[in-house]
Amino acid sequence: MASPYPYPDSTGARSGIDALGQETRGGIDRLSYEAHGAVDYAANVAASASDRVVSKTKELLAARNEWMDATRGYVREHPLTALGAVLAAGYLLSRIIRR
Repeated sequence: MASPYPYPDSTGARSGIDALGQETRGGIDRLSYEAHGAVDYAANVAASASDRVVSKTKELLAARNEWMDATRGYVREHPLTALGAVLAAGYLLSRIIRR
């Protein structure tokens, strides 16, 4: 049977190169699979962190609203005390800034 390769003595080298190509493709496929797994893991970690940030932001906004409501209530109930506290804070702040 005639060899499909132009040079009969190159068949051994050609089969070695073909085998090496198959191994290389297998290695590339394996690396691609592992890289895909790493990207999936990183995406899951980022999504989890994002969820925690959103949750904490909502908690902080709710706490801020509660504090603002409590402050408004205090000022309505004790307007002179609130005015005195603001004047005292302003005085102390001006003393600190002047130095």
